[in-house]
Amino acid sequence: MKKLTIFIFISFFISNISQADFKKIKKKATVNQPEIIFPIPKNLDKCITNMYVNKENNPVLPVIKVDAPPGYGLDNRFNFALNKFENFKRPCGGGSIEACENVKRVILDWAKADAAQRSGPSDHESKHWNDTLTVNLYIASPMIAGYSFAKQRITVPDEEDKIIKDWFKKIVKKNQHLMYELKKYKQGTQAIGVPRSAHNHALSSAISHMQLGILLNDNKFFKKAFRNYENAIRYQRKDGSMPIETRRGGRAMFYQARAMNALSVIAIIAENQGYYIWDYEYKGKNFHNIVKFFIDFTENNEIVFKYAKEMKAPGPAKNYKVQDLDSRSSSNWGWLYAYVTRFPDHENVQRLKQWSTNQSNLNNYQRKIVINFENILKRNFGTSSWTVVEPKCHFTR
Repeated sequence: MKKLTIFIFISFFISNISQADFKKIKKKATVNQPEIIFPIPKNLDKCITNMYVNKENNPVLPVIKVDAPPGYGLDNRFNFALNKFENFKRPCGGGSIEACENVKRVILDWAKADAAQRSGPSDHESKHWNDTLTVNLYIASPMIAGYSFAKQRITVPDEEDKIIKDWFKKIVKKNQHLMYELKKYKQGTQAIGVPRSAHNHALSSAISHMQLGILLNDNKFFKKAFRNYENAIRYQRKDGSMPIETRRGGRAMFYQARAMNALSVIAIIAENQGYYIWDYEYKGKNFHNIVKFFIDFTENNEIVFKYAKEMKAPGPAKNYKVQDLDSRSSSNWGWLYAYVTRFPDHENVQRLKQWSTNQSNLNNYQRKIVINFENILKRNFGTSSWTVVEPKCHFTR
C-alpha cells in the first residue's frame, strides 16, 4: 500500500492567508499537495468504508462516444455509469483498498478504450453545452477524484498511471467549457451583464481543470477555477440570487443550489491545497450572501418568482411558482454540509438552528433544509455528481 503523508502545515497555511488577497491567489496559486484532491480522512466515522458490490455484478463498462440531446438534458448513459462507479469510489474515499483497486481498474479500462469521446462541434449551441457538461459532471470530475483516492491507498504502476493521466488530460481539454471567450449576457435576459464563466456549466468545467491540475501538478490548470469562482461571487445580485441560475423557471433554486455546490467544491479543493477563499468578498457580495438568499427563499419562496418567471430552460419544471427541490439530493443540499460545519456561528446557521428547535410553523421548503441541517453528520447521499465526492465524508469538518 502506498501511503501519502498530508502536509502538517496546511492548517497554519490556511489561517495565515489574507482574505483580501484573492486576486493574488488567482494569479499565483500553486499546487501544494500533488495528487491529493480530497484527502482520505484519518477519522473515517463519517465515511462509507465497506464495498457492498463486487466487480462481477457491478460492471462499469466504458461508454465510447458522447451523444447528449440538442435540447434539455444530458447523455444519461454516463450518469448510469457514474452511479455504478460510485459503488467503488465512495468506499475508496473511505479508505477501502479493495474498492480503490476497483476504482483504478475501471478508470484504466475507460482510458484504454479512449472512452467519453466528444465528436460534436464546439459551437456553444445546446448540444455542445450538454455534451461537455455530461463529461465534466459524470466522468472527468468524479473519476479524477476517485483516482486521487486510489493513489492515496494503492500503488499504481508508472505505465498505467501515464495512460490514465493522459486520458484525463485529453477529456478535460476536449470538454473545456470555461466560457472565458464568450461575451457577457446581453439584453433580453435578467442575466444581462453577467459573464458566462459564472454559469454552472462553466463552474463544472473549472472543477475538472482544478482537479486535473492537482493530479498532474500543473499550476496552470489548477488556477483556472479561481476565475470562475470570482465571477460567480462578484456577479450575484445584492440579494444573493445568482442571475444566470434563478431565471430558470421551476428549477431556479435547483440551479442556484447546483452552482452553490460547485462553488463549495472549488473552495474545499482550494482549502485542501492551503488556500482559503470562502470569505472572498466583492462590494459586500460573498458566499454567505448567496446562502442567505437560499435560506430566505425557503422561508418566503415568492422572492425568486420575479427572476424565475423568465422561464429560461426550466426542463420539466414548468411552473415557476413551484420550485423543484428534492430533500434527498446532494445536488440540492451538498453545499449545506460544507457551510454549516465551517461557519457554525454565522447568522445564517443560527437561523437554521432556531427553525430546528421549533418546527411547528415551518413550510415545506423550510422543512427540507432543516431535515438536511439535522442530518449533516448522519446522512449519506446516493450519488455525488455536483458535489464530486460524498458530502458527509469529504465536505464536513
